[in-house]
Amino acid sequence: MSKKEPTSKKTVQSKGVLPKMELLIIIVFFMSFIIWAMSKCGETQAAYAQEEDDTQTEKTTKEQPKEKEKAVVVTKDTSAKEVVKKAVPTPEKVTILYVVLDGLKLRKGPHLDSSIVRTIPIDKEVYFLNEVTKFKQEINLGDRVALEPWVKVRTYSGHEGWVYGAGVHYFKPQTVTDTLSTR
Repeated sequence: MSKKEPTSKKTVQSKGVLPKMELLIIIVFFMSFIIWAMSKCGETQAAYAQEEDDTQTEKTTKEQPKEKEKAVVVTKDTSAKEVVKKAVPTPEKVTILYVVLDGLKLRKGPHLDSSIVRTIPIDKEVYFLNEVTKFKQEINLGDRVALEPWVKVRTYSGHEGWVYGAGVHYFKPQTVTDTLSTR
């Protein structure tokens, strides 16, 4: 009978608690799942933020979307070949312009040879940055030929650049709808 007692003790110990190795495997699996789920949530949140940044352009407030305290302007001194930083206050109120040409190109510089930063759809708001070129350029717009200066603007998402003056207007364009009624 003495042989039965030690075996019964072994079976009682193994039934009550999972062996240490099995418990360790479960913990590692659970932690791996948590890390994977957090990374997926981060990717989804970043995608939503990018989508919101690209689509959100119409705001009810007419204030500057960027920092209100100070902006840093970087200029190059041609004689000394060094970069000079100046702190320029950002205006509290800005003038809003509306895009009147579909697919208006926001460019780095005020000319057609400059690289395109972004394409802006019609009816979107842009912020006028109080800079207009002194020269006017004649460009064929398809339905007409325009002679306008270039205008520096900022999109709601914060991209700055130059647009052709005929592509923006102070007033939002009226959409023409078909008003014919069936009688």
